[in-house]
Amino acid sequence: MQQVKLVHDRGRIPLWALLAVMTLLKVGSAQTPAPTQGAELMREFANSDDTDAFLRHTRIRPQLQQLLGAELPHLEINLDVRGSVDVISGWLSVIGNAPHQGTEEEAVVCVSAYNLEVTAAILSDGIITAYARGSTYGTLPRCITDWITLANSGHKDRLSQPQNVRMAEGR
Repeated sequence: MQQVKLVHDRGRIPLWALLAVMTLLKVGSAQTPAPTQGAELMREFANSDDTDAFLRHTRIRPQLQQLLGAELPHLEINLDVRGSVDVISGWLSVIGNAPHQGTEEEAVVCVSAYNLEVTAAILSDGIITAYARGSTYGTLPRCITDWITLANSGHKDRLSQPQNVRMAEGR
């Protein structure tokens, strides 16, 4: 009968431990990938007041020109009075209206921070026209559909408390 002798080898590190440490070091030292253009755009413009630079950005302006064609000047007029660049569900969004024509002449531009896809919509003469790659309402991003909901309500839901909303005082 052969006996098994257990040997405690002090000072030696088991091979599996070395492999685990090497793997962790490799993962930890791996270069982080370069930020996507969408991430760079998000970092540059999220909550920015520089909406002119945003709308004229080299990745946005050509898409606006292609999507809207001859309607681009109409969009620009309807965005004349606008706030900052908002972030809505991963999309950068600019909302505005023509001077002294809120609820009558309005527009929105949304840009995906994922793939830089541009969509836009114009409210004019009571009609909302959406400009997008997809041809169905269901393909529009939330920043467009939420804006459409607000525009259709005349922004009343934003300005006055709806009947089904109750306020609870924070403690």
